[in-house]
Amino acid sequence: MISRWIVAALLGAWSASPHAQIADYPTLDRVLFVEECVRNHPNRSRQEMVYKCACAMDALGEQIPYAQFTEFATASNAASIAGERGNVARGDEALTDARRYRRALASAYASCLISP
Repeated sequence: MISRWIVAALLGAWSASPHAQIADYPTLDRVLFVEECVRNHPNRSRQEMVYKCACAMDALGEQIPYAQFTEFATASNAASIAGERGNVARGDEALTDARRYRRALASAYASCLISP
């Protein structure tokens, strides 16, 4: 019989692993990420891109916890807004978050063989 200590140690190790981090991402956000990724790469077959974009979501989830993902992705998207509305996203912290997201995304794309 497996002792409670071993089970607790295994669960603790699993929750500290990158795989536990990606499990924290809600399914809806994972699906929306994959759909957007596929849409942004229309020159490739949909089937190929679904697999590659799902791979990129997993790779991104291994780099960034979900709470940071929402902050970083929002900062990255807001930084591209023109005019006065975009000024909110042009603060030092927002720009740093946007850069971190773009670096993590580029790394995830590269690890899954997705060209930018």
